[in-house]
Amino acid sequence: MYVPRHFELPEGYAASLLTQVRVGNLVTVHADGPAATLVPFYLDQDRDTLVTHLVRNNPQARLPALGPALVILDEADAYVAPRWYATNEVKANVPTWDYITVHVTGRVRVDPSPAAALRAARELTLRTEPQEVLDRVGEDSLERMARAIVAVEVQVEQVTGKAKMSQNRHPDDIRSLIAALEEQGQTRLVNFLREVSLPYAEERFATISSLRSRTRSAQERSQRPAAPQELPEHP
Repeated sequence: MYVPRHFELPEGYAASLLTQVRVGNLVTVHADGPAATLVPFYLDQDRDTLVTHLVRNNPQARLPALGPALVILDEADAYVAPRWYATNEVKANVPTWDYITVHVTGRVRVDPSPAAALRAARELTLRTEPQEVLDRVGEDSLERMARAIVAVEVQVEQVTGKAKMSQNRHPDDIRSLIAALEEQGQTRLVNFLREVSLPYAEERFATISSLRSRTRSAQERSQRPAAPQELPEHP
């Protein structure tokens, strides 16, 4: 994933996002081409591994993977209309899409044993629901269900985060975008815009304004006529 410097996630943000149960695309490559499945993941922090499960009949689980897997975890995204930018009346803009995403790559391992599948499914459930949810289903039923799935693990070897969140826009554009997205209930994006994008843009444009001011001052000094030099008096 290409990540310009101004779209890099703040330090620690991606790591924090991985600690939450989140749905994402598991992407693998096989002899017949790439494959992808949207599944929930949890992070086994002791083993630094993302864990999920697939239906046993899924070809992605049955066919050997060629190389590492890619897990795409999108935190939030939204369409951005040109009219939401404060500067649109002065300079016309085009629509875009803002988003926050994390890509994880690493060795993928499929464990076909029902015991491993049940562990993965149980842990995913207990990270989102109380134990009584599983108790009501019953252990016999859970074991039968586990025979229809397989556990899948992706070793966290490389993490790349990206937040394309209008950091390169004028601060006034970010303020007006915050107002527009607040009306849509996009709380996560609004928080990021307010806490990260706006301070970054304000600092960036302050620096640009300072450099422009210095450049103008230097140009003005260079254009001033030189003071006439006095000629020495001859006796």
